[in-house]
Amino acid sequence: MKNKWFLYFILIFLSSCTAKQEKESNKTKASGVKYAKGFTLENTEHYKKLRILNPWDDYKTYATYYVLKDSIKPKVIGNELTFYFKQTPKTIALHTAAQTASLKALNLEKYVKGITDPRFFYESKYSERLERKELIQTSNQVQINKERILLLQPDIVITSGWNNINSDYQLLIKMGIPPLFMIEWMETKPLGRAEWIKAIALLFDKEKEADSLFKLVETNYLAIKKKQSKNKSKPKILHGEEYNGVWYVAGGQSYIAQLYADAGAEYLWRDNEKSGSLALDIEVVLERSIDADFWFTTFGQNTADINYINQEKYSILKSVKENNIYSNTNRTRVMGGNDFWETGNLRPDFILKDIVNILYHKENSSDSLIFYKKLKLN
Repeated sequence: MKNKWFLYFILIFLSSCTAKQEKESNKTKASGVKYAKGFTLENTEHYKKLRILNPWDDYKTYATYYVLKDSIKPKVIGNELTFYFKQTPKTIALHTAAQTASLKALNLEKYVKGITDPRFFYESKYSERLERKELIQTSNQVQINKERILLLQPDIVITSGWNNINSDYQLLIKMGIPPLFMIEWMETKPLGRAEWIKAIALLFDKEKEADSLFKLVETNYLAIKKKQSKNKSKPKILHGEEYNGVWYVAGGQSYIAQLYADAGAEYLWRDNEKSGSLALDIEVVLERSIDADFWFTTFGQNTADINYINQEKYSILKSVKENNIYSNTNRTRVMGGNDFWETGNLRPDFILKDIVNILYHKENSSDSLIFYKKLKLN
């Protein structure tokens, strides 16, 4: 009899372990964050949870957002910045251009009623709506217009997150207006940056749409990457430009360096371990990049940029001699709005395709490029 009861309890124990493992597995599947390091998602019986992580502090919690499914309110641990939503936000103040493509993809543009200065956006729709007085300007890129934000009383303010929350957003929090701090720009993996659409989607009950779009982006990106990995030749790339005798190049662990690697290129600073930019002496850069096949720059939006690149000191570069200079300013506005940082944020597969077309299909690339353009020197 004792042996019978012992076996019974063993079976119960194993069954509970299996159930727990299945539950944890389902929870992990529901979270669905594969590449991004800066946020986590959780879906439980009583709430959905978005946790933004702090890349400047060992990825500890930056802010937490709960979408409640019932009256049960999760407890806050310590002094964590926490926001609760009982229903889907219906009014948005958009204080960053970087999320325009995500809002468009999720069909959330109609909820944007407040905007930062839209002249700095590539997406022209918001400038047109502002002129028609369909929305109000609640920020000027530098600070929030407190009177207008109070008048609007948005359900949420979508903005970029930084290492410190400034006084304007601290005041918003005190007023009961929750900011959604998007820190996608700190992601070094292109797919990780694109995956931030899922963070917005959770708050607006758009998870299926976000998952479907991201799967498409991921599939496209990985297919291009796999194809390029088979190339034996790896064109050498110089990146960046000079300011007052100092050349700023992207670190070897940066977002753009990852794109170059996935495109099958040899980025000259690929072995550097930094994810930010490097400030280097111009002579050092010119010497190292004299035989680089291509020069990728953010210059090229106007005549002054072309004249700057056309200086005699750059004439020693192979990329200049062969006129292989490309700029990511093909889709820009006069005030500086650049679709590379809007649609490109969400569609790194488009960026990767551009780079591949430049590196391996130069003769046909001009008409097929989205974000890049070839610079024509004098």
